[in-house]
Amino acid sequence: MHSPKLSYRAEIDGLRAIAVVIVILYHAEIVLFGRDWFEGGYIGVDIFFVISGYLITRIILSELQTSGSFSFWKFYERRARRILPMLFIVIFVSIPFAWHKLLPSELVEYSQSIIASLFFVSNFFFYFNTTEYGADSALLKPFLHTWSLGVEEQFYLVFPIISVFAFKYFRAHFLSIVVVLCLMSLQYAELMEVRNSDLNFYLPFSRFWELAVGSALAFRELNYRPSDSGIGERVLPVFGLYLVAYGALFFDGKTPHPSFHTIVPVLGVALIIGFASKKELIGRILGSKIFVWIGLISYSAYLWHFPIFALSRINKVPTNYDKFEWIFITLILSIFSYFLVEKPFRGDKVSVQKFVSIIFIFSAVAIALATYAINQFDYKNVEDNSRSHYQSILDKGAFLEVWRDQAMREKHLTDFDQSDSKKVLIVGNSHGIDFFRALSSSSIFSGIDFGLITQNRNTDNYQVSCFYNYLVEGLESCGERGVIFDDLSEKFKKADLIVLKTRWQEEDLDIVGPLIDVLKQRKKEILVVGNAFEQRDEIVIREFLLDKKRRPNEAELRVLKKEVFRTAQHTKVNEIDKELESLAFDKGVSFLSTKSLFCDFVDESCEIFTADNYLILWDYGHLTTKGAVYLGGVISENKWGIGVID
Repeated sequence: MHSPKLSYRAEIDGLRAIAVVIVILYHAEIVLFGRDWFEGGYIGVDIFFVISGYLITRIILSELQTSGSFSFWKFYERRARRILPMLFIVIFVSIPFAWHKLLPSELVEYSQSIIASLFFVSNFFFYFNTTEYGADSALLKPFLHTWSLGVEEQFYLVFPIISVFAFKYFRAHFLSIVVVLCLMSLQYAELMEVRNSDLNFYLPFSRFWELAVGSALAFRELNYRPSDSGIGERVLPVFGLYLVAYGALFFDGKTPHPSFHTIVPVLGVALIIGFASKKELIGRILGSKIFVWIGLISYSAYLWHFPIFALSRINKVPTNYDKFEWIFITLILSIFSYFLVEKPFRGDKVSVQKFVSIIFIFSAVAIALATYAINQFDYKNVEDNSRSHYQSILDKGAFLEVWRDQAMREKHLTDFDQSDSKKVLIVGNSHGIDFFRALSSSSIFSGIDFGLITQNRNTDNYQVSCFYNYLVEGLESCGERGVIFDDLSEKFKKADLIVLKTRWQEEDLDIVGPLIDVLKQRKKEILVVGNAFEQRDEIVIREFLLDKKRRPNEAELRVLKKEVFRTAQHTKVNEIDKELESLAFDKGVSFLSTKSLFCDFVDESCEIFTADNYLILWDYGHLTTKGAVYLGGVISENKWGIGVID
């Protein structure tokens, strides 16, 4: 048995540097030469998880092997000194900017996220309040990044207990226990990725295997003397760095994560931690001053960058210059906060009693401010007679109602309900869900049985292309996500009309024609629905509401409606719709342009609010619950669907 002292490993700080840099570049979304090169930069968080598992297990096992006991108090004190001071600094610095920039509903969610971050449950909070991590709307939430702190702290609460228990009673099987838990967690993540990818992203047990990999590395280091030389030490760290780089550069939003795919970067990190040293190339590179220096400020940089990016994006379409400016500001703030906040609190300059008092006071003040904002601006606390007026200011309630409404209709995701009615199957992404909700709310279609095929993760048009592959080649052609069509066989047989509704891209035009041909061979009626009306520059509405804090009067509304019409005229989207319509005409199937249901092309204006003062869209193009009812009403009034659906 080998139990070395916990010597400092500079290459670990170098790994931290890589992790924080690729996370920051991922969130910056810098496009160079027509490509965002770090769409897989979210794996930086996975790197942090492996490092955390490694370092925490080193501390726990070293203390247990040295003294035979473990001080939970000292462990959690060290964690608190490491995490809380900087978290409070970022909270209090961001509050004035959030107060100035965020709309009332956004300020409510921001305040709730502060409380969630202080109790380390941000991962669960954002699961229930966010569509997809990395989506455009998610990038405007200043504290979204604290979800990873929640996962780590939940690990810190559970793993020391498991470690102490296993060490005392099953010491000879400690590594086996960690490996079994690791494999169970990995398999769980793979299964959950198919069933509920959003929940899988935020769940601590879906991430436990990544931390467990770090734990196994720490156990190896403390109990088995690693080889000091050989080809493994020279080659494996290089291969590990390659795997990390591959994940950062070639993973994207469509890569299942966390899942078996995530093994690639996690294995890369494991090879670096397990075999890198100051004697070989990768260890020397990661242990160099620049990498170590960035690694030392990585926690501050991680906390600072997302609020800076999110608050700067509001009311602005950023250029690359803006994004580099945000990164520079993050760097400067991180340097100052490392020396002025992190180092003093981690050392013995601040006594335990003083530290506890400071944390207690800061917590009380932060929670009080957050609670005040929630009570002041939450539309649920507004009198009923002014609620619709208040909700018109883009409040979060409109968004939450959308998904509550969808949850009530989940039965439509499995099979048709009515036996003798016409059956309409809608296939698409989140915009397909919107169309399903609009038709379901329309009285003219009350006798129609609607079904829906979609997927938890919003991956553009994956559903339609996979639907085509399913019809032509079977389930396996959709790869791991083919399971979303497991219930489709009977539903497809029963369906009279297939509605294709997604967010169409240019590359999808090659799919539509062959898909229509296959559906015709199966004797199905077909309706192709064009792209949603996208008020692509919702900044127009945001700026007005943020400034006025009220619904626009008639004169102001006319100006806004015309401005929204102007900003909604995107050549690319319109050209795609024209090609879709032409293709549908050539194939002899029905086509519907949804933009015509929202906009008056003669008056050159588009509707923004419903008659009772609710916003129709809650982001660039997704319907609020009231907006779905509005669209259903427009469809009913225009008698659209006669001879197509009914």
